[in-house]
Amino acid sequence: MTEVKNLYDTYWRNRLLAQAVKSNHAPNEILESIEPLLKKGNRLLDMGCGAGDITEIAIDKYREIHGCDISLNALSETKDMGMFSVCADLNEGCVPYKDDSFECVTALEFLEHIINPLRILAEIKRVLKPYGRLVLTTPNIRYFRNLHTLILRGSFPRTTIDDFVWGGGHFHYFTRKDLSFLLSQAGFKRVNFYINEKQFSRSWKRRFIRAIIGNYLFGEYFCGGIAVEATKE
Repeated sequence: MTEVKNLYDTYWRNRLLAQAVKSNHAPNEILESIEPLLKKGNRLLDMGCGAGDITEIAIDKYREIHGCDISLNALSETKDMGMFSVCADLNEGCVPYKDDSFECVTALEFLEHIINPLRILAEIKRVLKPYGRLVLTTPNIRYFRNLHTLILRGSFPRTTIDDFVWGGGHFHYFTRKDLSFLLSQAGFKRVNFYINEKQFSRSWKRRFIRAIIGNYLFGEYFCGGIAVEATKE
């Protein structure tokens, strides 16, 4: 754990320093994609919370926002964001909270970093209250640019801009079908996939492609990320 923790602490120290000197007004499409899925409630848990970005869209919807991450450097930022945070190596397969603790768990660009995704999904289900919801995002390996890189260029696609280790620390790569299978195996019900609707106001090309091929194929091949909601019953 110590080596991995040091790796992510260094990554977050450098990332936070870079953010302090760089102004970036580009929309956060990950947060955009899940914002409509966050309903009002008492307690939300963000897995791999980093510096607490989820609070940007959740602070007015939940009475308490909790987060866990391996990096103390990242977690040092979360208190000012209004988050209750815990340092934990989630690759150990244990979520440090009691059963039935949260109405919602978010896991944004998180599952691809976890050695045993099925085990951590089962843990997420455990800490969710009955009928609680998991909202998850992950890169889409079936995205047409990734397929182009793999098939035509002969290189494995990069699904992150992070380069602090090979592949940006991603252990796994998912399609919608993969996630449906994993969530079903973990005991989740009512698995639904979503598209970031705000992207279409910024791109006529995306509007045109969706009009031609429909939501399903657009989500499969023209979204760089996957956004999914699943329910514990």
